[in-house]
Amino acid sequence: MGDEVAAFRCSGCGSTLLIPNPDGTLTCAYCGTTYEITGRACPECGAVNPPEAEHCIRCGRVLDLVGLILQSRLQTTRERLEQVRAEAARLKEESEAASQERLRRWWAEEEERRRALAAAQAERDRQERMLLTGALVFAAIVILGILIYLLVTALSAP
Repeated sequence: MGDEVAAFRCSGCGSTLLIPNPDGTLTCAYCGTTYEITGRACPECGAVNPPEAEHCIRCGRVLDLVGLILQSRLQTTRERLEQVRAEAARLKEESEAASQERLRRWWAEEEERRRALAAAQAERDRQERMLLTGALVFAAIVILGILIYLLVTALSAP
């Protein structure tokens, strides 16, 4: 109920900043005057329009049923077809934009997942190198100990 109240003005101070309340009323943000909405809701977009409005303030649809029927009868088949095509093109563009946004989010999530996997793999590789280095150092110390033992026993034997 944000854009649809933009056409209303506070009769006390002239402000257009009217805050919607849960009970369906509007309260002026400046002077506190409360108003009930007595306008007509647009069957197309749901916007609340002033009672005297002939067209919706948001989507431009004719609000009077007789006017709507008259408007549809005054249009040629070609005009109605063009209107439907334009609406279809708009819906397709909106759908494509939403699809592109979902795809962008998915790629960002996938990139983050790949970064996390690469970081985890790098940590595993680092731990394996440290373990291998430790094993090599231990093996070198054992071999050096055996060589020293053999050298000492060979020199002390008569």
